[in-house]
Amino acid sequence: MTALIVAGWAAMGLCALLIVIVLVVRARIAAGDRRARGRRTEVSAILRTLLVAGEGAPAPRSTVTLHAIASVASRVRGEDREAIQCWLRDNGAPLVARRGMRSRRPIERARAVRLYVRSTVEPSMSVLIRMLDDADLRVRSTTALEWGSTGRDEAIEPVMAAACREERRLPPLVASIAIMRCRLLDAESLHAAWSTRDPDGLRVALSTGSAAGIAAVQPYALQSLDHDDVLVRIAAVDALRRIGTRRAVEPLQRRAAIEGNAIVRHHVAEALAVLS
Repeated sequence: MTALIVAGWAAMGLCALLIVIVLVVRARIAAGDRRARGRRTEVSAILRTLLVAGEGAPAPRSTVTLHAIASVASRVRGEDREAIQCWLRDNGAPLVARRGMRSRRPIERARAVRLYVRSTVEPSMSVLIRMLDDADLRVRSTTALEWGSTGRDEAIEPVMAAACREERRLPPLVASIAIMRCRLLDAESLHAAWSTRDPDGLRVALSTGSAAGIAAVQPYALQSLDHDDVLVRIAAVDALRRIGTRRAVEPLQRRAAIEGNAIVRHHVAEALAVLS
């Protein structure tokens, strides 16, 4: 009998505890929703003032607001972008970003790089090159993509070099996207790939250079037809299909005659159909 009473009280206690937990969780969710609504209202008010009235936007209540406003800067151009960047600078965003880039937490460093680039008219090359060498892949990738989003051709060589090095390498896809966002005007900007003949770097250089229509990529593509890496050979063939001349037909025919990979042969056939 005593055991039943104890068990009953224990069950009641457990139910009470569960009810308390549910109430606490609901209260925290509600509080979080209120904060989120408050931030959205604050951000909307600031943006309306900046983009419509043009002046008199209030100061942010927290650094979270700085990051939210900075996220909009990448989606606008011209006077709107200048207005947002000016407000970010006036409210200390570059200083907040520089502090964040020294954080021990990679995610904070990545967010800080994003804030820094979006709040600065001319980001420092030395700062961004240092962040391209960060120990964490997320930070390196964010730095490359944000730097590329500025459209500044000064980003091309450091990003290309980061895609070719042995340690703390930048993924080829990230490097390609970053470079394609820049004004790629000549093959020499891709020097790191040509000089090292690194497979990842060559794929990036061949794809981005040919996509940009740079005719000077052709000699490097012809040279890469005999590369040991299958993906490099495919990138070389595709580059020749885009920017190749009649000069590329004979090397492609020779490649087709000795190529053992069926996928490469298929790409070669497509290139020859375009160039012949």
